[in-house]
Amino acid sequence: MQNLYTTPEAAKITGIPQSTIRSWMSRHAEVFQVDIHVAIDEHGQKLWTDAGIELLHSRRATKNETESDAEIDAESDAPDLLESLLEEDSQRLANEYWRQLPGRTVKRIKQMRDNPTPEQRQTVELSVRTAINAGTEHLLLPTYQPMLTGGDETD
Repeated sequence: MQNLYTTPEAAKITGIPQSTIRSWMSRHAEVFQVDIHVAIDEHGQKLWTDAGIELLHSRRATKNETESDAEIDAESDAPDLLESLLEEDSQRLANEYWRQLPGRTVKRIKQMRDNPTPEQRQTVELSVRTAINAGTEHLLLPTYQPMLTGGDETD
């Protein structure tokens, strides 16, 4: 089970005032995901998870060390908070997309070959005809056997 922290504990750990944390929670509720960043107990109390503490730390790290806590809590900081979160999440999503792309693509190709929809069958047939016309039949999948039309050509 992961550690859970009250808002006062989160404030002490992160060095961010409780009022700032609460303000961020109310102004950016969509950023702080339940069961990821915060947990809500049976009494409705919000408890911060380790991921939530890390998120608060990352927000704090984006600020200059010379800024006061009042400046951190200013309304103008909302775009900075969202920007840092969006950038981090976007990078993770991009990495995961490129990690999964080859396997997903091969899976879809096999599905189109083995059990195509009518539209996919038409796409594959057109692609095969185009490849044969271009003289690249050696590049086709090894299981493909082109159907000859017009009878056998024997000598």
